[in-house]
Amino acid sequence: MKKNINQTQKQGWLTLFALVIIAFAVSIGFTPLFELIEDGIAARIIGSSFGAIFVIILTMFLLNKQTEIEQESKKSERVFDEKVKIYQKILDICSDMLMDGNLTQDEINRLPFPLIRLQMLADDTVIETFQKVFNKLNDIYKSDAEAEEVEIQEEEKNEIYQLLSNFSSECRKDQEISNIQINEKIKNETANTISQANSRKKNDQTKFKFDGKILPKNQYVYSVVTNYLKENPQLTLEQFKNSVFDRHSYGKTGQYACWKTYKEVMDLHYNGKGAYRFYVSKIAKEIETNKDKVIKLLDEEICLSNNWGKDNIKLFINDMKSKGVRTK
Repeated sequence: MKKNINQTQKQGWLTLFALVIIAFAVSIGFTPLFELIEDGIAARIIGSSFGAIFVIILTMFLLNKQTEIEQESKKSERVFDEKVKIYQKILDICSDMLMDGNLTQDEINRLPFPLIRLQMLADDTVIETFQKVFNKLNDIYKSDAEAEEVEIQEEEKNEIYQLLSNFSSECRKDQEISNIQINEKIKNETANTISQANSRKKNDQTKFKFDGKILPKNQYVYSVVTNYLKENPQLTLEQFKNSVFDRHSYGKTGQYACWKTYKEVMDLHYNGKGAYRFYVSKIAKEIETNKDKVIKLLDEEICLSNNWGKDNIKLFINDMKSKGVRTK
């Protein structure tokens, strides 16, 4: 596309240059000719011919400029659409991270490629503002080298919201929605509003003990279920629904269902949304080649949810106890 635009621009300037040269040559070199033939049919024919030549060349120049404008317009539209997609993807990833108040290695691993895509499409300032978000999330995750999940403290979460607000403002400028940043007061008020909304609901970081290990909620559920399946290895999907739980148990529905089939999760992955809320592989970037966390039943493969709230977990434990499933 860039090559085509450059060729069009070059052709346009060549046409304009030819027009100037012809005009200069006519004014200098053909003046004696008009003086010689004086007025008459011959003079009118020559004048008309030169006029037609000028009109043709000028029309060529204008058409060339129109083509150039159309090519630039199509390019701008395509780039605009691609930028919107990557900006939205970044915000979706950050939203998933902040929803449960914890950071995992899988979640951190989702950020590098969007950053690389930004370098391909976005303005330098946009890249710099997102790097600050990425660096902050990295610092939080590295603050506890032993833990598989690291809790995001309220003050850290507020700082991330502020950084994301700055990123959004730069995206707005880069998309030429506005030539100036969002007013600093508006950004601060937005971050404060989000902070106040989240401050009323603190993250529940209760951990549970199973087989002598202290585990966060999602890993606890996974351990209880996989242990039961080791003791009962011949379950079909229908038997699993009855003896363990169905996908929409404990108030969990949609993308937050208790489980989905492996095929359903991979469909989410290829559509770019929601797959990381389910256990597929230990390393997120290997989701297409490794499925060591997938549960194999006799007639189906399923992926357990890795997103459990305090209300869900209470219902889960009570249900397992009522069905005779070991929970400790």
